[in-house]
Amino acid sequence: HEVRTPLNILQNNFEAMIDGIFPVDNERLTYLNEEVIRFGKLIDNLNALKEVEAEEMVLSMEKIDLKDIVSSVVKEFEVIAENKNLDITLECSTGIQCNILGDSDKIKQVVINLISNAVKFTQEKGEINITLKETDEKVILKIEDTGIGIKEEDLPYIFERLYRGDKSRHEIEGTGIGLTIVRNILTIHKAGIEVKSKDEKGCVVTVYFNRVL
Repeated sequence: HEVRTPLNILQNNFEAMIDGIFPVDNERLTYLNEEVIRFGKLIDNLNALKEVEAEEMVLSMEKIDLKDIVSSVVKEFEVIAENKNLDITLECSTGIQCNILGDSDKIKQVVINLISNAVKFTQEKGEINITLKETDEKVILKIEDTGIGIKEEDLPYIFERLYRGDKSRHEIEGTGIGLTIVRNILTIHKAGIEVKSKDEKGCVVTVYFNRVL
């Protein structure tokens, strides 16, 4: 179903253009190009999810500093946040080393997915506050936004594949697979994730990694 629907949209529009029902203009071609791009993202995410669920993922486990990964991802999102008039901040003590055992690429994918969600579901002039701290046993990553939030009845299902929640979230572009991938990668790394939110009250995502010395 998730593949058939965008394909049907593309096919129906192209057939209507061929039959002369729809005009072949820049506006419609731009729309169809955006659908092709969205479809490509969906296929990529489905392949990533299939890899995780089939336990085919090859991990390169090593000691990594989570602070370096989070800092680099935040930098990647600075321009996107600025274009949307969002204030994105990272709070992390310079003196700490947030060392964890993990696959650097997969952990980066987790951070990208989580920050991407925060940016996606936060309205213009909103805020995204990211904090990173350590305890004796844990490295804790918290991403807090002032976005549209998640309804209480939707919270138990947000990690299910293709679950998009209420209409306000469904209308925002996405595939509904990102959090499923996040959960599965974190499970493999024996890390935990907690999501707290209220409708229209923003969202707080906290990830707990096992700290290594």
